[in-house]
Amino acid sequence: MDYKGEIIMQIKFGHEALEKIKSDIVVALATQKTKGKDDKGIAVLQKSDGGIALDKALGGLISKIIAEEKFRGETASFRIIYSQGRIPAKMILLMGLGKTDEFSNDVLRKIGAKIASVANDFKAKNVAGLIQPESIKGLQPYSRIQALVEGFILGSYKFEQYKDKKDIEPDAFSESIFVFKGNPAAQQKIRAALDRAVRCGSEQEQIDDALAKKAKEVASAAKLGCKILGPKEIKEEKMGLLLAVAKGSEHEPRFIHLSYRPSKKAKKKIALVGKGVTFDSGGYDLKPSKHMLAMKNDMAGAATCIAVMKIISALKSEIEIDAYMPATDNMIDAKAEVPGNIIKSRRGKTVEISNTDAEGRLILADAIDYALERKPDYIIDIATLTGGVLYALGEIYTAVLGNDQKLIEKYIKAANETNEPAWNLPLVKEYKKGFFGGPADISNVSKTFASTISGALFIEEFVKDTKWLHLDIAESAWAEEERAYTPKGGTGGTVRSLVNFLMS
Repeated sequence: MDYKGEIIMQIKFGHEALEKIKSDIVVALATQKTKGKDDKGIAVLQKSDGGIALDKALGGLISKIIAEEKFRGETASFRIIYSQGRIPAKMILLMGLGKTDEFSNDVLRKIGAKIASVANDFKAKNVAGLIQPESIKGLQPYSRIQALVEGFILGSYKFEQYKDKKDIEPDAFSESIFVFKGNPAAQQKIRAALDRAVRCGSEQEQIDDALAKKAKEVASAAKLGCKILGPKEIKEEKMGLLLAVAKGSEHEPRFIHLSYRPSKKAKKKIALVGKGVTFDSGGYDLKPSKHMLAMKNDMAGAATCIAVMKIISALKSEIEIDAYMPATDNMIDAKAEVPGNIIKSRRGKTVEISNTDAEGRLILADAIDYALERKPDYIIDIATLTGGVLYALGEIYTAVLGNDQKLIEKYIKAANETNEPAWNLPLVKEYKKGFFGGPADISNVSKTFASTISGALFIEEFVKDTKWLHLDIAESAWAEEERAYTPKGGTGGTVRSLVNFLMS
């Protein structure tokens, strides 16, 4: 089975030994075995992935290097060993798995990213390895291979669209060969996992570019329904809050509606609502300059929706999903709304704009009201909503709030399974009173310092009685520095979680 894209995933089912595979690199994994708390340990080769047999075929060369170089097998540590013609592969990549009790799918993503990096550094076109057929710490082969391949793809991604093509050196790594000895049922699970890994990884790495593509092209490629509203239609829909935010921009707003319908009767109807502020200056409540550079990422919620819809369509989900994305800049202009102005929302509720930099919740309110007319079973909004989430949870976690605890717990379980950290913050009702008492039905900011919670409380006012989940990705959607398999910039941090949640 081949997958066309950045990396071709060639699955080779059979009983071929690691030492007999012809490739540029074969991978041998080694665990870090320690004798006590302060012992740094030593790398130990494994039988089930062919490492011990490979070492034997090489006359004990791998064991010799482990001993002489005191290779410990820490997570994603490695050594390159040249085969010198003793086996068909040119090089052996000895890769550390870390301690067994710390093993997880996220470890495998880190290892996958490192394998891709090393392969490119050594100009290796293809990499081969054996998939261990047994469960490891409760993780089945299909789950492990999905994580590894996601690491391959995410670790290979570079945002070079605007660089001089002459200065870009193409990646060498383009093919991965897996040998798996499992039965046909297990093989089918491996195939499905690889398919999901390639789709999730490819869409996640491209999330920062998603809104730059025309929604119609996305819909056409993924066979999605597509409806795009311009300023006239937005006005006819009485989306006063979206129009108010857009007034300061020279670019016209858009409201994007993508829809996926399963071939059979849908088990559930779900509405995704993604914040699509393509650049957020803060309006007249201008942001500090140090926070301005990353504001092109304020459309990450909408980009996430587009990526998830493409993947869900390809995986043929049995649920009906609509994604609604209000898209606009938030800029300063003579026409822009100023603090203190009162705007009528689509629902008819009047809103005092007490802070023009709290614009995301305004456009989400109109979008949610539009989505509710289609009567979804659940509504999930994804938004880079509040800077306060940094102080609540740091740079990595997504804040999860909502009005249904079971729904929250299901999402967090899905997030944990994909190693995209999420944490439930309380929807503290006492903070709501800070929205009221002014000249309008509601202000767009509360008086509490718990800004992440109050942002969700504002949105809740427009959700009505529908079961609802709110994901604040203001920090998790962007990385200020390179991480294990995430480059600096947009992370696509909830794509895997949402796909896992929606497909569960």
